[in-house]
Amino acid sequence: MEARTRLFVGTILVSVYCLRGVAGQYAALPLRKKLLENYDRRVRPVLDQSTTVRLDVDVALRQVVDLNELQEVFTTLMWLRLYWTDELLQWNTSQYDGLTTTTFHSSEVWRPDIFLINNIGQGSGNLLPVTDVSVSSEGRVAWRQPSLFSSSCKVDVSQFPYDEQTCILEFSSWLYGGNDLDLFNISATMDLTAFQQNDQFEVTHTKVERKVTFYACCPGPWPSIELHIHLKRRRLFYIVNMVVPCLDLLMLNLAAFYIPPDSGERLGFTITVLLSLVVFQQLLTTQLPATSTSTPMLGKFFTATIVLVTISLLITILVLRLSHPSHPSRPLPRWLRRLVLHYMASFFCMCNIANDIHAKKRSTPKTPQDGNNDWSDDDTGMNDIVLGSRHQITIDDQKHRSTLKTISSKVENISDYLQGKENDDEEESEWKMAALVLDRAAMLATAIASVVISLVFLL
Repeated sequence: MEARTRLFVGTILVSVYCLRGVAGQYAALPLRKKLLENYDRRVRPVLDQSTTVRLDVDVALRQVVDLNELQEVFTTLMWLRLYWTDELLQWNTSQYDGLTTTTFHSSEVWRPDIFLINNIGQGSGNLLPVTDVSVSSEGRVAWRQPSLFSSSCKVDVSQFPYDEQTCILEFSSWLYGGNDLDLFNISATMDLTAFQQNDQFEVTHTKVERKVTFYACCPGPWPSIELHIHLKRRRLFYIVNMVVPCLDLLMLNLAAFYIPPDSGERLGFTITVLLSLVVFQQLLTTQLPATSTSTPMLGKFFTATIVLVTISLLITILVLRLSHPSHPSRPLPRWLRRLVLHYMASFFCMCNIANDIHAKKRSTPKTPQDGNNDWSDDDTGMNDIVLGSRHQITIDDQKHRSTLKTISSKVENISDYLQGKENDDEEESEWKMAALVLDRAAMLATAIASVVISLVFLL
């Protein structure tokens, strides 16, 4: 008996609930017909035309689709939530079975003509009537609609790839001024509850603020809502694919100084490093806007590195030229010898070069004087060597003396030639040693410049 009673009561409750739903459904039909009767969606929904419609705006950021730095186009997917009061869509709930809310398609009722002022997309930037609106019995309208926006965004690439960008989206009415339609933001920030992260940029924070502008063409204030989206670039991709290879090229440029200057491979190696840097700079240029107002930090890094490698290349050419002086070579200037082979060689721990120079100078024999080698009639020493005794010079002795003079002259010529060649070799050796010292100085200067460039532009 109790089971039957429970079943009966349950059936009655379900029936009552279903009847209430049907009654509510049937109540919505005459309500809809009543509200739309004589309703014009092109007229502001106020009973007194002096009344200002208040529009409350709330925005949820769904996704940062793209930031095209080259074209400076910012694409976002957002959910706009607009709330206003329609005085022409109010009813007494008691007359419609207690129905407190109903829905209309957004194209059936008046809606604010909100435009994206800095729109740069293919459309006009306005909100199209896609979704339905919810209306309460007090005339409170809620319009929630997802939209894809493409706005202009001034990109500052001066700190690329460590840059942070702030893109602004400005929404305002195109027809109604502040006396007819006033805009207010509900929250000071955007709703990020359903936000989907972007692979290239990280949204650090957002800001929503109300802005009032006065135009010379149109009387009264023109309020607008500005959305500030602060982006921080995810830099790992650029560090791995651009910064690290450039640092490798810097180290290779420094390592080129360990290749002997006389080797032709050093010149070709440095040119290869220079061409590689130029290729990286061209790749960077294709990804950034062509602007002269700001230069990306990575671009400055590439430019400074290219200049450094170019200087290294010029130094290599100079060292090669000093290592192979023209013939006949000129002696190393005294001031340059003292500066390079003494002070600079000692500073760069190349004292063996200066010691070699001193050793060669000490071991170089003196050139015999011309007067000491003349064969005169009074040279009794030579007479003793040639004749073996002091006796009267005969015709045969004169022939021997003439032959010895000729031999002595030839020996002197050979000695002069060898001495001149030794002097030339010594001068050429000094030039080569000076080139080695300058090469060591250039290597140290390049190492310091490489560290400074890396610290200034990459940290």
